[in-house]
Amino acid sequence: MALLVFLFVGFIILYNLIINLTNLSKIVEYCFETGSLDDYWSLFYKACISTRAIYSSIIAVVIGFLTFIAIAPFVIIKGILVGKKVAYDISSGAIFQYENYNLPNTKFAYTNIKQLGIERFESTATGHLAVDLPLIMAYIDQACDANSIKIKQQLMQYYDLVNEMQVQVPLIIETGEKVFPVYIIYTEQHKESFQKIGPLLKENHFQNALYFSILNMDD
Repeated sequence: MALLVFLFVGFIILYNLIINLTNLSKIVEYCFETGSLDDYWSLFYKACISTRAIYSSIIAVVIGFLTFIAIAPFVIIKGILVGKKVAYDISSGAIFQYENYNLPNTKFAYTNIKQLGIERFESTATGHLAVDLPLIMAYIDQACDANSIKIKQQLMQYYDLVNEMQVQVPLIIETGEKVFPVYIIYTEQHKESFQKIGPLLKENHFQNALYFSILNMDD
C-alpha cells in the first residue's frame, strides 16, 4: 500500500513537473522572440508555481533559476542587436515608428495626392494613426469614385527591395499596374525617413511615394 501511495505521489509530481517544463520552454521562446527578460519571472510565477503542487513547484523554481542564468547572456545580446536593427530601420525609412501625438486643430495641410489623379484635400490630423489612416482612405475612395479611378488600398504592407532591405509601407494604393506607397508624416523624423525611402522605392518599380503631412515637405 505504501508503495502504491509513493508511486502515485511520484506520478503527480512528475506530471506537474512536465507541465512546468513545457510552460518554461514557452517562456524561454517568448524571451528570445522579444529579446527581453523583463517578463521572465512574472510569466514563470503565473505558469509554473502552484500551491497545490508544492514539490514540483520547488523543483521548477530551481530549474527556472538555472535556465534564467543560462539564457540571460544570449537574450541580452539579441535584445541589443534587435535594438540596433530597429534604430537603423527607423533612420533609413524601412519602418516608420508611429506614436500617439496630441494634435489639436491640426490638418494634413501638405500632400502630393494629386499624383494619383485626384484633387488635393486636407484631412483632419488627430495624431492617432489608427484614426487618421481610415479617414484618409475614405477621402481617397470617394475622390477616386468621383473621377472613375479604380483603386485598391492595403494597410501596412511589407516589401523586400532589391538591395535586400525589407520595408513596411503604411498604405499601398494600387491603380491598374501602378503601385503608390503612402506615408503619414507627423514628425521631423518621419519627414527625414520619407526623403530617404522615397528614391529607394522608386528604384524598385513603385510610383512616387505619396504623403499626407502636417509639416512642409519642401523645406
